[in-house]
Amino acid sequence: MSNAPRADPAWDRFWRYDRLSSFLSSPGAPNYGASIADGWRGFFNDLPDGARVLDIATGNGAIAVMAVEAGKGLKVTGVDLAAVEPTAFVTQNRGELAQVHFLANTPAEALSLPDASSDAVVSQYGIEYSDLARSIPEAVRVLAPGGRLRFATHAAEGAVARDTASAIADADFLIDLDITRLATRSATALDVLNAGLKAIADRAPSATDQAMLANVHQTLCDTYDHRRGELLPTAQHLQAEITAHRDRQAALLASALTAAQLAALGEHLEALGLTAIALSEQTDGDDLIGHVIGARRG
Repeated sequence: MSNAPRADPAWDRFWRYDRLSSFLSSPGAPNYGASIADGWRGFFNDLPDGARVLDIATGNGAIAVMAVEAGKGLKVTGVDLAAVEPTAFVTQNRGELAQVHFLANTPAEALSLPDASSDAVVSQYGIEYSDLARSIPEAVRVLAPGGRLRFATHAAEGAVARDTASAIADADFLIDLDITRLATRSATALDVLNAGLKAIADRAPSATDQAMLANVHQTLCDTYDHRRGELLPTAQHLQAEITAHRDRQAALLASALTAAQLAALGEHLEALGLTAIALSEQTDGDDLIGHVIGARRG
């Protein structure tokens, strides 16, 4: 039996929406803003024309799209452990997505690619979810001599991790309420639940959390008003969605790296033969959101 990692079905479901990145979730939402995008644009603009780029944990291709947008004829491959299929779900940047070769169900710990097959290996809020003891040597294995590596990870000390902890607490509250139980009770109970959902959505720290919770609130209201016979199945579906959302947030919090852990990652890369190790940060105004590490092979 294979011991290769398998995606949580919640991640398969998460990427089957019209979103490029994990930060914004409204249909057709744009790619990452300048706080994240500027560093990637500079990186891709510095690559030679026609360079081979591998994006690990690509999701729906947010970083892969930026590589294509650089206009340098970069040959871009995106891999993800989840069953990603961006061209089937994402309406933004369809032309760029069509130029990316996506490999779904591909663990970072066991890349199905030849040695030295990439001139650049990148990841944005993805590599840290993997088993770094296995995925980092794999990333180095596929990196060609002279090639460059750039990983951005969630910062454990940053605003995203702080807000995620709050979002998990809100999701736990909703799970404990048990929508399916309340859906079988009176209209008064449902009204109380809807009021609680709206209050939590209004104070949710991220746009993704707000959108998810607001959707749960609206779906319950619409179902109660117009399709009462479907209320319990709808509530069961939404309860599963809230649980999956909580589990994804918990995975983010568990995988976020501290500055010290990123420095240790730099030492690991150096031990594997990489040079020019550089550490930096992604910030949004005064808020720290991510740690960034760059390196070169040879």
